Order: sequence, then C-alpha cells, then structure tokens
Amino acid sequence: MNKKQFQYFIGIDIAAQTFAASIFVDPETPVLTQENFENTTQGFFEFEHWLNEQHVSKQNSLFCLEACGIYSEAFAHYFYAAEYTVCLEHALKVKKAFKLSEHKTDAVDSKQIAEYAFRFTDQLLSWQPRSAIMEKIQHIVTAREQFIKQRTALQNELTAYKRHIVQVKLIITTHEKHIKDLTKSIKLLEKELTKMIDHDDTIRHQTLLLKSAPGFGLLLSTVMLITQHQLGESVSYKTISSYLGLCPFKYESGTSVKKRAKSRGYGPSIARKLLRLAAQSAVTHNEKYRYYYQRKLAEGKAKALVLNNVANKMIKVACALLKNNKPYIQNYVSINPNNIKVA
Repeated sequence: MNKKQFQYFIGIDIAAQTFAASIFVDPETPVLTQENFENTTQGFFEFEHWLNEQHVSKQNSLFCLEACGIYSEAFAHYFYAAEYTVCLEHALKVKKAFKLSEHKTDAVDSKQIAEYAFRFTDQLLSWQPRSAIMEKIQHIVTAREQFIKQRTALQNELTAYKRHIVQVKLIITTHEKHIKDLTKSIKLLEKELTKMIDHDDTIRHQTLLLKSAPGFGLLLSTVMLITQHQLGESVSYKTISSYLGLCPFKYESGTSVKKRAKSRGYGPSIARKLLRLAAQSAVTHNEKYRYYYQRKLAEGKAKALVLNNVANKMIKVACALLKNNKPYIQNYVSINPNNIKVA
C-alpha cells in the first residue's frame, strides 16, 4: 500500500473484552491514545465516534491490529463492512520491529502497532473476509489439526504408560477408547471437507489443479487455497512464502556478524507443517525433487535448508497452476530459453 494515501495510522491492541487504540500521524506528532473500548458492536460505534472527533475518516486512515483469532474477528469484519482499510499482522512481526520496552500495557502496545503501520505501510496487505465456504473449510482444517495433536499426545502417553511394570487396565482401555473416538472424528471431518469442496465447482476445480502436482494431497491443496484467498489471488509466491514463514532472511552486520539465513517461523503453523511433510514426500518419490535434494546435499547444504527450498518450489508451482488454470505437466519444458534452469 502507498503511505501517501493515508494521513492517520491507527494501532489497535485488542483483547477478549476490550481494546485500546492509538492514532499515529508522523514521528514529530504526539500519539493520541484511548483505552477501554468494549470489544462489542457498541464499543465499535463509540470508537468510531472518537475517531470522528479526531477528524479521522475511512478515506484518510489505516487500521492495523494483530491477528488474535476470534478476539480480532468481530472488529475486522465490522470495520471492513464500514469500508475502512484494515490490516491484520502476525504479533511476532510487530514484536520484532521494536526493542524490548520496560512497560507492557495495552496503551504501549497500541502505540507500537500504530507506529509499525506507519513504518511498514508498503509491506502491509489490506484484509478482506473469506467467503463463507472458505471460512467453513478453514474451521474444518483447524479442528482436524487440533484432533490430530490430541490423538498424538494420547498415543505418546499410552506408549509411555505401557512401559510401567505395574499398570491399571482401565487407564489403557480409556486411552485406547479416546484414540479410537478421535480417529473417527478426524475421518468424519475429512469426509465433510471433501463434501464441501465438491459442492463448489470453483474450489473443486482449483483443488484438482493443485493435487496434480507432486506432493500435493487434499489437505495441502486446501490450505494453499485458504492462504491464497486470504492474501489475494494476484499475490506472488514470494509473498505467500514470507507469510507462511518459509522465506529465509539474512542476518549480517559488518564483517563480524554473519549468521546463516533462516526462516523466521511466524505464520500459519498448519501450512508450514503440511509443506514440510510434502517436501519430504516429494524428495522421496519424485525424481526431479529427489535429484535436486541429493545434489544440494552433495554440495554440503543442510537437510533442513534443502527441504525448505523444496517447499518454496512447491509454493511456486502451486501459484503457477492456479494462475494459468492448468494442471501440472510432469515433463514440462519452457519454450522460453531464458526460463530454462537446471533442477
């Protein structure tokens, strides 16, 4: 976004019950802060009235708040519907932009978010709500991941418990029952996910395009579609990679500080997990990815780095398939000589 189109940068620190807001104009102008707005429709109305008193309008302002799940959801939907420019940023990105402060209050946090919006306007993406079906698909994927984690924890606990010399049979049977119930619930969610995708022709078609690529199954294809719908269909694969926390960043200063480039790790954890698993599968079962993987290992590259590179390649392929609206071609060769690269 262009900083020149905004005069006021509004930082919102939101919680379950209340939120604080700060208005940032420029580094030379004092920051105006107001706390204890209720995180309700009435609170949003009072907040908007306060903004009008400060001559802040939907045309000259940018709202920035941390993505806090259900806490920020109502606020984002309300002000998006009111035609304000709303941006949701990962909390860790905002935190890393500032030095540690002696104070940690809602007012301080809202001021930092407002300043962050001013400093990084060109990197912010305007938030817009997903369609109802994409929102439901996101809920299913999230619920499935939660059940997977619970089942894994129970399986680990059961394995450890069975190593005890003295055991209680009821504990074993109870764990086994819970594991069985969770497995059943996971299968039901996967069935509902497939059903929901099949009922929408566009999403079904896009899912089939992604599933044609190596390493892409139903879940990874679905998560990639969720990500693209959230960031915008025209977004580049580099932006998606950065958003998912897979883009490596350098850490150098002068001649003495030279750390290896690494990903920062923020972003949707489900997408990162699925891409890492898909990359491991691709380097095992796909000839091109396996050749690239083995060549980079022979050059002395770390396994984690190479797998991260493969994951980024998979994101690039996914974006190309959706942009061109064509399935993956196994032995594709570019007709443009400048685009031909050795794997």
